[in-house]
Amino acid sequence: MIFSVILWFLIVTTIASGHECERPCTQGDVRTCMYEFHLQEYHTLGRACYSCPQELSDCARPECIAADGVSRPLLAVNRQLPGPAIQVCEGDRIVVDVYNGQLSDTETIHWHGQHMRDHQYYDGVPFVTQCPILGAFRYDFIAANPGTTFWHSHSGLHRAEGVFGALVVRQAEDVQAETYDVDAFENVLVLQDWLHTTAFDKFMGRHQSTLDDYATTLLINGKGRNTAAEIEGLEVFAVPRETVAVTPGLKYRLRLINAAALNCPVIVSVDRHPMTVIATDSHNNIPITVESLVIYSGERFDIVIEANQPIGNYWIRFNGLVDCEQNFCHQGAILRYEGAAIEEPKEPLEYSSEYPPGTVLNPLNSVDGENELTLVDVDSFAPNSLPANVDKQFYLGFDFNRINNTLLYNSEFYPYDQVSEEWKINTPQMNDISFIFPDSPPLSQPEAPMPNLCKYGETPSCEGDYCSCTYVLEVALGETVEFVLVDQGNIGDENHPFHLHGYSFGVVAMGKLGRFVWD
Repeated sequence: MIFSVILWFLIVTTIASGHECERPCTQGDVRTCMYEFHLQEYHTLGRACYSCPQELSDCARPECIAADGVSRPLLAVNRQLPGPAIQVCEGDRIVVDVYNGQLSDTETIHWHGQHMRDHQYYDGVPFVTQCPILGAFRYDFIAANPGTTFWHSHSGLHRAEGVFGALVVRQAEDVQAETYDVDAFENVLVLQDWLHTTAFDKFMGRHQSTLDDYATTLLINGKGRNTAAEIEGLEVFAVPRETVAVTPGLKYRLRLINAAALNCPVIVSVDRHPMTVIATDSHNNIPITVESLVIYSGERFDIVIEANQPIGNYWIRFNGLVDCEQNFCHQGAILRYEGAAIEEPKEPLEYSSEYPPGTVLNPLNSVDGENELTLVDVDSFAPNSLPANVDKQFYLGFDFNRINNTLLYNSEFYPYDQVSEEWKINTPQMNDISFIFPDSPPLSQPEAPMPNLCKYGETPSCEGDYCSCTYVLEVALGETVEFVLVDQGNIGDENHPFHLHGYSFGVVAMGKLGRFVWD
């Protein structure tokens, strides 16, 4: 009994800090949690950093964004990277006042993983659920979906520029509570790909010139070393790494969020520490222990690490794949035991696209490899409530197509098939259709004209071989819907996660029909 009281005191004192809504959750304690988000153009290693990175102590100054020690502009919320974390209890009311201080651009914020039932106008998709923010706007909704989620810009390239942050909703009674001892507010690890140029430069260089779309490195909670320094001919500065502090003998819940904007799945592993996965994308699962996992953009995993190794420092390793492979993007955070020296682990930290020995969860482009588990192999905590029959089925084939996209080509002067290979870029489409934003949000202005709308099964508007519209799939209230998602694989072994606003869905099957074709 005494040990239980001491342990509870340890957990409470570990997590009780920061915003007034960061607290142990108890039944009946429901609060209104107020936040202000001030968005502005900002800069790493700016005046707030004084002599950082030459003077490492200056890197910890308020409003200093050191990132990986390379100076570059970015967009920041409250002069932080990532932006402020929101950590509340289920049922809390979240009120966020967004002040858009950008010189000329608009903004919206999407609350990724929150279904926004009865608060759909705050979902944050420009020209779909709201008009984008030019000055200020208040988001006001209930934290109804517990688990690890995150918020991010849904406007332009802003998420890649730094407009994102953690959103964690805890419960008074957690069905996974017996799997861990400590669930600390600081033990949220937000992964991101990182560039040494602006996302606008990268995007335009790829789409309107002959440059690449590869990431430069990775950051963990906005921290890390420049792992591309040798490629770039730059000096590496020993700027701070993210550190997870643990006490021997305790089990720690870590919350992983991949906020990457490019196509950068990341292999996550912890030296000498297996990971027990207890939740995927905010949903509890029957605990499963693996040595590594792959986390794609927008995905979240909750893992438990048991501090049962000799006191010391251990690497939490992050190795990027696909568009993070070309520059060998990798990063390390430190798992530091209480009593260990304040130093980096002795083992080398190097890039590897190979999975560590043991079982890997959610592997890249594989469904039946040895020691590999897909999410279909993970059992949910909740019973399957899907009906045997569905009311509607939609086939959604996606690919990159070799067409005269009028945003990129002029079929009269420089059509796709007449430019050299270095100038060719393929167009991502769904059912051979590109998306166009509606002229006004159909959620709030359903009677407004929508000249660009086309419905599933209809012929969209086409200009030559380039077809585009506001693509609509109609269903009736209460119907059960099945999506058949097929990566058609005409261009190669590409991949992309799918995220459905306002709903959770069950993955009932997945497979590989050929070398590059998936469903």
